[in-house]
Amino acid sequence: MSRESRRRGGADLRLAALATLVAALVALPVTPQSEPGAENRVVLRVNDRIVTLYEYQRALAEQIRQIRNTPGLTELQRQERLGEVGRLIMKAMFEDNLILSRADQLAVVVDESDVEEQIRALRERAGIENEEQFRDALAQQGMREGDFRNQMRRQLRSNIVRGREVAPRVDLADEDLRRFYRDNQERFAIPERARFEEVVILEGVVPADRMAPLASLARTRMTSGEAATEVAEGLGEGATSVDVGWVTPGDLAPPLDAVAWDLQTGDVAEAVSARGGLHVLKMLEREPASVQPFEEVRDAIEREERGRLFDEEYVLYLEELAEAAYIVERLPEEAVGYRPVAAPSLDADALGLLSRFGPDAGPQPDPSVQDANEPAPEETVDGPDI
Repeated sequence: MSRESRRRGGADLRLAALATLVAALVALPVTPQSEPGAENRVVLRVNDRIVTLYEYQRALAEQIRQIRNTPGLTELQRQERLGEVGRLIMKAMFEDNLILSRADQLAVVVDESDVEEQIRALRERAGIENEEQFRDALAQQGMREGDFRNQMRRQLRSNIVRGREVAPRVDLADEDLRRFYRDNQERFAIPERARFEEVVILEGVVPADRMAPLASLARTRMTSGEAATEVAEGLGEGATSVDVGWVTPGDLAPPLDAVAWDLQTGDVAEAVSARGGLHVLKMLEREPASVQPFEEVRDAIEREERGRLFDEEYVLYLEELAEAAYIVERLPEEAVGYRPVAAPSLDADALGLLSRFGPDAGPQPDPSVQDANEPAPEETVDGPDI
């Protein structure tokens, strides 16, 4: 392969890596630039934030494309995912706007230096070396750099809200960690293991009638303390030595595994016929099964449990925000049912709010403080009909 081909190949890998990271970040598209003259109706309002039909359909089209291009799915699995994608997209948009509305209320402002640092770290993880590669990776996701920065800013604002209002609700004491450790001992079990070496009398190299005698000689010499390498060298080209290393039950080929664990340290098994010839196996060391000490796994347990409890609290937190929010919906048919509703939200058709939220829309929420870097959303957005 030429140097130029290798260079292009490396660039392609870097672009693919960044495209993957960008796709993970951009679960929800920012409001795109729209063609003038076409009204773009609102399908969801959460307090003073809105989701337009154009935004929803843009995200929906991207998810449908990904589902159709996902390898390894059966046709039934693909159809099931396509059948629920509208509700999943609307659910994500609803939750995103709940959190951002709360960020407005808390007057959360993200410093541009934080946005720059996040982008720098993202590019570094993906191995992106210059602005051209960065723009190319964004283009693969149908984004411009300005849109990406806005979405990064939204993500950082959401993270700040979760850090302020959800993380403190996670209460995890040392005794909780120890209880988890006691109740999940099997997860921290260290299986029995042993270290082996072997001499193999090679099938096809040694005449068939000479294989068993050579294997017996190898076993005798290994039992007397000779290393496998020395024994194999002494037997000539028809023998080879293998440093098997540390293994656990089930790691070896079945014929070898069947005899290996009956040995004690220093024992040499009878020759076993397996792939390649006759194997003469010796156990060098053996360690019994054990359990990792609590102090060795404490940090890992805490990360896992804190993450689990955070997820539980976050669900409750979103429910609390939704209960207190001013919500108006005029959903596309495939998005209906995106969230369980104990009390129905305001219906846009019943209120005569088909495309705009006017002063007659009923009680309005208190004005919220907008991010200085993020303009307040308009009630309608000019955009192409979709």
